[in-house]
Amino acid sequence: MDVLRYLEERARLVEREIDRWVSPKFKPEILAKATRHLIEAGGKRLRPCIALTACEAVGGRPEDAIESAAALELLHNFTLIHDDIMDRDEFRRNVKTVHELWGEPVAIIAGDALFAKVFEAVAANARRLKLESERVVELFDTISKASFELCRGQAFDMVFEDRRSVSEKEYMGMVSGKTGALTEASAKVGALLGKGEPKQVEALASYGRLIGVAFQMQDDVLGVAGNQKKFGKPIGSDIREGKRTLVMIKALSTAPKRDRAILLRVLGKRDASKQEIEAAIEVLKRSGAVDYVAEQARKFVADAKSKLAPISKSRAKEILFALADFVVEREF
Repeated sequence: MDVLRYLEERARLVEREIDRWVSPKFKPEILAKATRHLIEAGGKRLRPCIALTACEAVGGRPEDAIESAAALELLHNFTLIHDDIMDRDEFRRNVKTVHELWGEPVAIIAGDALFAKVFEAVAANARRLKLESERVVELFDTISKASFELCRGQAFDMVFEDRRSVSEKEYMGMVSGKTGALTEASAKVGALLGKGEPKQVEALASYGRLIGVAFQMQDDVLGVAGNQKKFGKPIGSDIREGKRTLVMIKALSTAPKRDRAILLRVLGKRDASKQEIEAAIEVLKRSGAVDYVAEQARKFVADAKSKLAPISKSRAKEILFALADFVVEREF
């Protein structure tokens, strides 16, 4: 199936819903522009798409989850705005970051505003469907816990920048929270709104967590071996920022001493030259770390697809399989 076309179709539905909750016309104008900046810059809307498809996979209608799908995209964009501030990134989705355009105070408020709207939209969804109280509680519990896990994952990511060594196990714990928590919540929220059985909800939650981790692994690969225009941010920026990606962790544990010295010399050096970054990327590639991480991502996707066994055969299930494959086949 054409995954990109499917994502584009779902994205249009989600974007119309986002306009309901974060109108381009609200005041003050500076806040409206800042909150909507990255949303308008694009993105595949993978997380809301997962929610809508998961809802359908358990027998619901995609429209049953539309407010919450939009909320998940707002939550994702909230994290991007704040991550860019912390990482001092200048570009995201090939446009200037929010803090670069309007300053850090406005960027912080814009992120907070998006976060507030998340819960308003989810509440409206539950109210419209007249969900029973137990399911409403689980819905909010899922999003609240995912939000906290995102914060923990980001904190570990920052702590690791000051560490000389980080293990693969520590990385997996960090990325499970930073990226896996929100994709898990997306699939679980969709299943809850579709009124799935407990085993179906659990299966889709596991699927979501695994493809989220795979997504981050693929990002690690694309961050050093991708196309900058498609990727949306400078290739090698993780190296300059001192990020302990799985590619870097693997290379530092297996590369010869001379190559490790090249990596450590440039890792976290924000004023590193283009030549230094290129030399480090060449080390990462010849160490086998890039191929290793790409293979690990494929294994996680295979595991994610196996978790869908309790879900009945349907077009929605086929789409979930295709979305999992897309996570590791994408070039952006």
